[in-house]
Amino acid sequence: MSISIIYTTALGVFLTFYQYLFLKEMLGTKHRYAYLGFYLGTWLYGHINVWFYIAGTVWGNFIYLCVCAFALNTLLFHGSIIKKIFFILWMYGVQEVACSIFFPLFRAMAVLSGNDGDSDIILKAVDLLACLIAIVTMGILRRKLHLLKREFEDRDGIYLICMIVFICAAVSMMSTMIAGVGEWDAEYIYAVVLPGVLIAVGGEILYVYLIVMLEQRLVEKLAKQRYQMLKQHMEISKEQYDQFVKIRHDLKNHSLCLTQLLANGNVEDAKRYLGQWSASIEKNDVSIRTGSVFADALLNPKYLQAKELGIDILIQMSVPGEEKIAPVDLCCLLANALDNAIEACKRGIEAGYPAGWIRMKSQIHSNYWVFEISNSTYIAVREHEGRFLSSKQIPMSGVGLHNIRTVVERYEGALDLKSGACFTLNAMFPLP
Repeated sequence: MSISIIYTTALGVFLTFYQYLFLKEMLGTKHRYAYLGFYLGTWLYGHINVWFYIAGTVWGNFIYLCVCAFALNTLLFHGSIIKKIFFILWMYGVQEVACSIFFPLFRAMAVLSGNDGDSDIILKAVDLLACLIAIVTMGILRRKLHLLKREFEDRDGIYLICMIVFICAAVSMMSTMIAGVGEWDAEYIYAVVLPGVLIAVGGEILYVYLIVMLEQRLVEKLAKQRYQMLKQHMEISKEQYDQFVKIRHDLKNHSLCLTQLLANGNVEDAKRYLGQWSASIEKNDVSIRTGSVFADALLNPKYLQAKELGIDILIQMSVPGEEKIAPVDLCCLLANALDNAIEACKRGIEAGYPAGWIRMKSQIHSNYWVFEISNSTYIAVREHEGRFLSSKQIPMSGVGLHNIRTVVERYEGALDLKSGACFTLNAMFPLP
């Protein structure tokens, strides 16, 4: 086996491993042996291109790699289509732009030194440096930018995809032009090559900035969501405090009224008055304690909403801390799950059935958290190709369940849905 083959194989294995780590961190894997499938798939479509010479140009090879990688990553990784396209284009594009930094420079140096025939050595050196830049860049971003694993808005992804394609196209055109540098006069070579290399360096910096900017957008979005949750929690706390102050203020009058009724021998009136007073206090009582102020602020109003509808609801919850599951994701899971259950009971009420029931519980174990919610279903839940459909639009999958799936996939958990005499949702989250 020649040194060239050993070198190419080792570099390919090393780069593929880092590409897999990058995509695993940003998207999350669907299977336990995803790396094996990723390596074999990458090796296969790479060698098919070599054997059958499907894509011979730089742009043709770039498009071929991105299309094959998208098909493979759809099978192995989670995430939306836009998210996968963005990370695939970025992953291959950062290497392509890096090649455009070194190839013109090495080519010009070879031409000026009279070693224009060593093109194979130049290509290997360029390929090595480009791979090293890609590996270092992916490694840094994988460790530093943790929020990129979250789903981001499609409009952000599409905008950045257009920027990536533009950078690749501009830099590729420049490299193609410099490929004929051997026919130029020596005095013009560096005058053209050096500005071109600086443009490629700027493109690489912009490439990294694009993904940093996306992370910053997610940070801002998360901050706004947390602010909204905190605002909601403060409003609920203020309302509960006002109720407490009001009850304390009226306590003296209630006590005087009860004392007078009992003094006059009106025992039945006193019992009825006391019952009404107790019901008023219970209505405004905070019934849900989960250990998270965000979850409490979310669940208590929905609990009271269900009670007002006559639904028999029971919530027994303990939730992980913020360092294990982000409050935004936790509230997204709980809100969508409970809203779906209340909506199902409301549909039964509107159809003339009893109000129904809801049971919501969770437990924290040593290395995982289990969440379960079940509700009565007098009206069958519609399914299509293994997905439960929204009651509002028959062709569409429920948005609430889609949001729940997104949260579960983000934390590499497991989701189980069962529909029959009742609807049950089970979710298991591994805890770090």
